[in-house]
Amino acid sequence: MNGERPPGPNLPETLTRLLRAPKSAIWPTPEDRHRPRLGRQRPRQPSRAVLGVWLWAILYNLVGFAILATLWRTMH
Repeated sequence: MNGERPPGPNLPETLTRLLRAPKSAIWPTPEDRHRPRLGRQRPRQPSRAVLGVWLWAILYNLVGFAILATLWRTMH
C-alpha cells in the first residue's frame, strides 16, 4: 500500500479494467462514464421461444382441465 506494484504478472490495462469494473456492474465507474457504449441500447425483448413455452403451458393446462372435467361429468 506504499505505492509499490504488487508482485505477480503485469497484466495489460484492458484486463485490469475488466477486473476493476465488470460489465455487469450496476453503476458505471468514472472511467466508463464517457466511454462510448457499443451494442444494444434498448432493453431486450423476450424471445419467441419464451412466448411459445407460455402458450404450450396454457394449452396443456386447458386440455388437462377439459379431460378432468369430462371424466368428472361421466362419473356423476
